[in-house]
Amino acid sequence: MSSRGNQRRGPNRNTDVSQNGEELAIWKDVKDQLPGLVDMVKQSSVNSDAMYAQDKLCAQKKKNNALTFEDLDKFDQLCRQGVKHNEAAAQAIKDKIEKLKVLRAIVKHNEEAQEASTSRLGGQRKDPWDFNVDDSPMPSPNPSVSRRMGGGGGSKGDRSDSVPPKVPDRSTPAAKAGSAEPQPGPSSNPMRTKQIFAKDDEVAFKPKPTGNEVTDWILGIVQEVRGEGKSRRYRVLDADFDENQNHHQKDFRTSAGSMILIPKEGTVLPPLEEGKIVLALYPNTTTFYKAEVMGMDGSEKVNLKFEGEESSNTMQAVTRRHVVEYRA
Repeated sequence: MSSRGNQRRGPNRNTDVSQNGEELAIWKDVKDQLPGLVDMVKQSSVNSDAMYAQDKLCAQKKKNNALTFEDLDKFDQLCRQGVKHNEAAAQAIKDKIEKLKVLRAIVKHNEEAQEASTSRLGGQRKDPWDFNVDDSPMPSPNPSVSRRMGGGGGSKGDRSDSVPPKVPDRSTPAAKAGSAEPQPGPSSNPMRTKQIFAKDDEVAFKPKPTGNEVTDWILGIVQEVRGEGKSRRYRVLDADFDENQNHHQKDFRTSAGSMILIPKEGTVLPPLEEGKIVLALYPNTTTFYKAEVMGMDGSEKVNLKFEGEESSNTMQAVTRRHVVEYRA
């Protein structure tokens, strides 16, 4: 059986990238031309250095009464070349700026069109950022669909021993006995203190499902914050890339109730008790799964047994900051 980390994500995500084809084409064009623009600036810099050296030579020769017309002519040629280089670079920069303005106009038009379309449907959500404050995480993710590389800590042992987690059957006494449930504590209190997130915060978040889709807790980065108090909303960028869509990263609109803050690197975190149920970033993926703490591996790693691993002896070592409170 293939390992969990090597499985591709399900086909139910990033399916609307085609709607952004025009924007992506313009951005790709600008991005592809940037190396040439950098070369033009480097050429101008090299020419400036040559002008400085020639000017210094002419000054020295003039002091020694050895200055010739050839020396002055060479300096003049370097000056003319410098003007050409600078004009070409300035024009190229201007062209890129114009394309970026067009790209911004297209994005703005599409956002306004989407907002108008939503309004015509008669719904109350006229702003794409507007959704129910009480939005909460959905039932446990379907762990049979995993995402690819995302970082988060090495495997303790051969990763080929790891298989996609399976939703356990809790209908039998044996299954119930072998499945640990979250212990009551501050993190399981539904009245938990509301977390405020900031731009560039790394988070675990659960996208709102569409239809009968079941979503996972996934790794993301907060890109934008809007509103204040109960109306605060967040735009979160999926940390995963879709190789089938030109490495596109999808972003989501979400609320604080659907996110868990990941501590910044270097944060000193307390050890976790053995037997505690947590959400953890599975090694080599960008997906968080339910796991049981088996013990600490120093102060930086946590030994975990993920729900659904076939072998009871299989453990994974995950970076401490990527082990967070459990939520269904």
